[in-house]
Amino acid sequence: MPETTSTTAPGYENPRGQVVIKATGFPSETFKGQRVYHLRCKFCAHDYGSNGCDNHMRLCPNCQNGAKGERLREAGPGLFDVLLSEA
Repeated sequence: MPETTSTTAPGYENPRGQVVIKATGFPSETFKGQRVYHLRCKFCAHDYGSNGCDNHMRLCPNCQNGAKGERLREAGPGLFDVLLSEA
């Protein structure tokens, strides 16, 4: 029996060539209870955000006429980063 991979695991690629890069840790702005994942199209290298429940069926918004997707945000520095910069 083939091993199944979680559609939110980094490296997961859906049948349309959209690859999960990482979990962003941010909540979805459009789907309550979901988290945003950083996806990249393997055809045009476009980066965009996706709800975890959509990763398996996403189309690239740049080259496959897919939905716009979630906003990608960068996390601010963590406490340890701030403490090191003050040292």
